[in-house]
Amino acid sequence: MLRLRKRHEYEAVFAYDCVVSSRLFVVRAKPNGLSSPRLGIVASKKVLPRAVDRNRGKRLARETFRLALHGLAALDIVVQLRTGLAKRGLAKRNNGIARQELLTLFAGLDGRLASREPPSAGAAVEN
Repeated sequence: MLRLRKRHEYEAVFAYDCVVSSRLFVVRAKPNGLSSPRLGIVASKKVLPRAVDRNRGKRLARETFRLALHGLAALDIVVQLRTGLAKRGLAKRNNGIARQELLTLFAGLDGRLASREPPSAGAAVEN
């Protein structure tokens, strides 16, 4: 599985501004020009103070990405754990609900990216 590792790779995804979100996660994406998708995860102490909760969120994101890998386009994807999760979010949810939420967000990326792309060169506008 390919991952985003460098700061500039994350910055490029954040600058592209293609975002879908839910109660637990914010997912950002950018086309990468490679043959497969890559994953980056942002899990800060501010969101989840306990390391065990941050690690659970990261494991869940990696596993869900691995399961959805065959259906994803060649994108750089950043999964960000949502602010305020400690009291009402991921720490209190079971993995099935969180995984389904992430799969729904991954599926929603295609629609968001399609709305951002310009019309194809082959589509001529008639007067």
